[in-house]
Amino acid sequence: MHPSSTDLPAIAGGEPAKRTPFGREKRYGEEELQQLREALEQGSLFYAHGNKVKTLEKRFAEMNGVPYAVACSSGTAAIHAALIAVGISPGDEVITSPITDMGSVIPILYQGAVPVFADLHPHSYTLLPESVEARITSRTRAVLAVHLWGNACDLQALRDICRRHNLWLIEDCAQAFGCRYQGEPIGTVGDIGCFSLNEFKHISCGDGGIVITRDERLAPRLRLATDKCYNREPGVTQRNATFLANNYRMTELQGAVAVAQLEKLESIVARRRRWCEALSENLRGLSGITLPRPTPGCEPSWWFYMLRVVPELLGADADTFADALRAEGLPVGAHYIGQCVYEYPIFTNHSAFERGTHAYSARLYSKGLCPSAEAILATCVILSINEAYTDTDLEETAHAIRRVVRWFRSKNPS
Repeated sequence: MHPSSTDLPAIAGGEPAKRTPFGREKRYGEEELQQLREALEQGSLFYAHGNKVKTLEKRFAEMNGVPYAVACSSGTAAIHAALIAVGISPGDEVITSPITDMGSVIPILYQGAVPVFADLHPHSYTLLPESVEARITSRTRAVLAVHLWGNACDLQALRDICRRHNLWLIEDCAQAFGCRYQGEPIGTVGDIGCFSLNEFKHISCGDGGIVITRDERLAPRLRLATDKCYNREPGVTQRNATFLANNYRMTELQGAVAVAQLEKLESIVARRRRWCEALSENLRGLSGITLPRPTPGCEPSWWFYMLRVVPELLGADADTFADALRAEGLPVGAHYIGQCVYEYPIFTNHSAFERGTHAYSARLYSKGLCPSAEAILATCVILSINEAYTDTDLEETAHAIRRVVRWFRSKNPS
């Protein structure tokens, strides 16, 4: 396996495979401006008095085939509202993923509850149902399933586990707008689906979130959980709070931008899906790397493309491989978040609060809790994706990865 001297990778003196700039398109435009004008002309930017947030909620619910949607200020707020709505309380345990953003676990801690981390599938990067079940105790109240990179967890297995153990199933769909699982929109299989509208998601209004549910009992609690437990139904302003809730309201300005963005979602997901599936097809069979593997029954929406190196076959670790791909002109990075969330000082030092006792302080968090997740981070390389990427981008990206893999393999003929 010896690459042609005319196709040497850039790190070996060849010309970078990426010869043209990656496709880009303007994210916000006249559609968002028009919605903003209409919001300003209402004379109020408060969600209960305007129509933009209401419109967003109605359209998002319809898009996902559910009766209820509640907008809020962030994806973190969406998860927190979900935990409040299902009654997560001090001392409860919530099982979740060790590879995620802090926004997934902050709400657990704020409820006085204990984050419990289950291990991940080595190629789908989602929760292993058997690991989740092994973590269940008498204090477990919910499973927070993180749909990393736009790929669904094994929701059928997780739902079955939750039913057997009388647990809530909450979906963290921040990276999974437009993903479908067994033909159903993501966020609709569990009890509550939580979405993020921050700048780094498929669609955005700068910052924002939205929760969806089919449960008529949970819907009013979700609304109250985002608005200080104030009831603002038409003709009513009830300030007689019955439980602890935050001010997580979305403004009409955020709602206006999100309404316009929502119209673009189907196209965004379709283009990402087509490009990433074609990339996987181009790379299939390469020895020395493993490709992301969608969960059976899932149509991912591909927030990013994460592959893994097999150092003993490739002859290079993730950092060396990423360096070589960057030399080819690809937007890549190694190790994603670097280390599992439970390795952060907030967990290893139990430093969430300055004083006092929190239920999570009695739990030991340290390296080794989730071996598969740790191995994923040690060997993964992330390729940033944009829906405006072209067929030329695809051809040059695939060429860059293939030539680099083959070059490392030629130096390591194991």
